[in-house]
Amino acid sequence: MPDEAAEKEAEQAAEESTPGVDLDASPSVELLDAGKPPRKALRSSFEPGNKEKLQVKSDWVVITGFGPLIQSKSVMPSMVYEVETDVAESTEEGTRFNFRVKKAATRSKGDIPPQQLEFVKKAAESLQAIAGSFSINPRGMVEAFTMPVPAGATLFVYDMVEQIERAVRLASLPLPEEPVGKGATWTASQLTMRRGARSRQTSTFKLMSAKGERVRAKVTYELSTPKQRIRMPHSPNMQPLQLDELEFTGEGKGAWRLSQLAPPSASEETNLGFKMATTTPQPEVALMGIGTTIEVKPAR
Repeated sequence: MPDEAAEKEAEQAAEESTPGVDLDASPSVELLDAGKPPRKALRSSFEPGNKEKLQVKSDWVVITGFGPLIQSKSVMPSMVYEVETDVAESTEEGTRFNFRVKKAATRSKGDIPPQQLEFVKKAAESLQAIAGSFSINPRGMVEAFTMPVPAGATLFVYDMVEQIERAVRLASLPLPEEPVGKGATWTASQLTMRRGARSRQTSTFKLMSAKGERVRAKVTYELSTPKQRIRMPHSPNMQPLQLDELEFTGEGKGAWRLSQLAPPSASEETNLGFKMATTTPQPEVALMGIGTTIEVKPAR
């Protein structure tokens, strides 16, 4: 059985060997440019007891391989989730939400093998009625997202949970403390997990317009990821992989209402690529990629 203390020490040493990446720093929002006058402070507000429904749609492609050649590129069935939320508590420290996955279903595009479609469909069904919670801090950043995963969950189930978490983050717009006007830019930075890899995500927002409580913005994403040992979330007992490189691109846009969680429309496109190495039984390069499009809007 692996020496867990030794493994943890090795993982920490690998992360610390990459300068400039502080994974444990607190979530933060920093104003870069206040934009054009007139400027005003933008604040989200959520009333205790308020209930909303999010409709989440995701399209995704999964790439896996060993060595220099890609072994497989799978276009996955589109996913549709309906997530019910309610405001449990709102204080000066932030707002706590409870949520429940009312629906998790697949939409076949007609070119997906029936066996694969059935496999993903069963994975989706295992998430229906699962409940969890999350918080939104005063700056609009989602924290403490918690959603239990069914026993024996496959990697696809973990991917779906990540899609729901990303949709919740997309639904809440981080906002600077200072007054801003059209063209303002700011960054939001916090820890994220992607298939077992710890990264620091920096989102750069540009304010396109702010009329009343309706705000339109664009966003680009960056990840800072130190070298580290990771385990696939569906196989905690497998040998860890050495993450040598993580490539990431992403952007999004949307319209948000400051008094509600479900945005009138918000979407993002991201591409994530891992370059890892196995250590046993012999060293071998492993490749993994995920391209995802997520759309969030109010459920009818």
